[in-house]
Amino acid sequence: MAKPIKMEIIDSLRGLVEHMVREIVAHPAEVAVDVVPASYRLVVELRTNEDDVGYVIGQGGHVVTGVRSILAAFGRKHGIHITMDYVTEQEKRLGQVH
Repeated sequence: MAKPIKMEIIDSLRGLVEHMVREIVAHPAEVAVDVVPASYRLVVELRTNEDDVGYVIGQGGHVVTGVRSILAAFGRKHGIHITMDYVTEQEKRLGQVH
């Protein structure tokens, strides 16, 4: 049985993602990060202003891949598998996410 994840780790992870993304977008106040514990991992749900999608994805997906790599390193340090979902407003409107 997996041991519970400490709230300090969740808060630290949320702060890390918020800081990274707010530094690269045009609308930093609209960055929202939720960390959702799942059965064997943490899921980071990232939301930004629609105009910032290109900044977060980056050319060829390089920026979002870099963010995910940093999250993987954070997870390895703490023995946790971490995934990230980048949720756009368009996806929410179309009902593709909850």
